[in-house]
Amino acid sequence: MTARVLGIDVSGPGGGAALVHPDGVLRETIPPAIRRGRNLVPGIARMLEKAGLGPADLDLIACGVGPGSFTGIRIGIATAATLAYAARVPVLDVGSLHGIAANAPTDAERVLVALDARRGHVFAGLFHRGVLQGAYENVEPAALAADLAADTWVLGDARDAFPDVLGRFPGTADAPVRPDVVAHLGAARFRAGRALAAGAAPAALPASVRPRDPPYDVAARARRARRTHALVLHLPYKGTAA
Repeated sequence: MTARVLGIDVSGPGGGAALVHPDGVLRETIPPAIRRGRNLVPGIARMLEKAGLGPADLDLIACGVGPGSFTGIRIGIATAATLAYAARVPVLDVGSLHGIAANAPTDAERVLVALDARRGHVFAGLFHRGVLQGAYENVEPAALAADLAADTWVLGDARDAFPDVLGRFPGTADAPVRPDVVAHLGAARFRAGRALAAGAAPAALPASVRPRDPPYDVAARARRARRTHALVLHLPYKGTAA
């Protein structure tokens, strides 16, 4: 039976939520000009109502955790945390670059997702036939492009930020994260037994992915999060699975 999974990702422009359930997939997209925090929860409520479900009927909540907008990531995590704790539903994190990579053509063997990280760097994830190669990185675009095959599809706003370096590859800068992909990847991890227990908090917080950002006091913040039942997730997402 298909798991009932709510996917949330507002880490980039737009974003939104998607509900995967036995009868199909429902989506709520938030346009870039709309305030994500104000419209995310009503959109989730509309999907649940349309599917005839309540929050407690969900099997899992999957939350995109960036890289991306810090404010957007916080909104997504806070929303997932609140729903998961109130409904006692398991929750897990999914790297947002996975949800962006799904915008590439189905026949693209190599896909690079590259987001402008400012300070002359990009957040990058390289995928081969849909599988992340290594981990998300924070690198200079020239060093990243030097090892790319000519037919690599490059997706993300770093194409516009560094057109001389990344613009020569096929692809597009207009590649929003897809919350339906976040939900499907979450469902796959759920079946593999990799979800967190309902209401649980992992041992790590959002870690800085910019070289000069101050480090987090991970242990202290994790203890505080467990006391308040908040969901905190580790960045960047590492591994070859979602």
